[in-house]
Amino acid sequence: MENDVFKILSNRASIRAFKDEPVSDELVMTVLSAAASGPNMNNFQPVTFIEITDQAVKDEITERVGMRYIAGAPRFFVLAIDYNKLFVGATPEQAAVMAENLAWYNMTEGALISAGIALENAVLAANAVGLGAVTMAGAVRPLDFLQDTLQLPKFVKPVMGLSLGYPDQEPGVKPKLPVKGGFWMTDKYDQAALEGAVATYNETMREYFAGRGIDEDWTEHNMKMVATTAKDNSLATQHLHDKGFATK
Repeated sequence: MENDVFKILSNRASIRAFKDEPVSDELVMTVLSAAASGPNMNNFQPVTFIEITDQAVKDEITERVGMRYIAGAPRFFVLAIDYNKLFVGATPEQAAVMAENLAWYNMTEGALISAGIALENAVLAANAVGLGAVTMAGAVRPLDFLQDTLQLPKFVKPVMGLSLGYPDQEPGVKPKLPVKGGFWMTDKYDQAALEGAVATYNETMREYFAGRGIDEDWTEHNMKMVATTAKDNSLATQHLHDKGFATK
């Protein structure tokens, strides 16, 4: 089956170099309207895109995280999970009960799922209107800097970055795990099918990485990323709790 939506989905690639060409507010409105249209938890709409237009701030984030496609993007957004909007119009008594209820983990999970859907909608909409996009969790690593700069209230926490612009590269589509076994299982979790899918994918990714001068497969790449002691996870977890999320 082929249509324009499937073509956009199958050809999506992360764009990390952008032309020095402005992106209009009209296009941004189109992209973010699509992002807002997705399903979300209980229609709480617990997602907010905060655009950073100050080049000095974008430069500072780039300096801290080493991602040049933040400073070089015509439009850059910090995506936050946001329950603060629910407190508008609440009495002090209602707000106190809400803060207790929003601290349960399932509320954090719902906000994160809602954010993921909104982010994907934004990326696909951007591609549909000729823009390139790249999402990045690392953009929110300088949490204290973003907290102070963006003046974030409680129950608002940055979770991803999004850069938009006209593409100035063609990176190609990165191969993904086989759907059968890697994404689709039947009736139960099938470890054997997963291991077969990973073995097949490792061969694919070794060839893919070789074209980029990297001598490793997917599993080896993952071990470098995950099987080492993380330096800042505890700080990120503490920040999550400080903002009122997932404390119970």
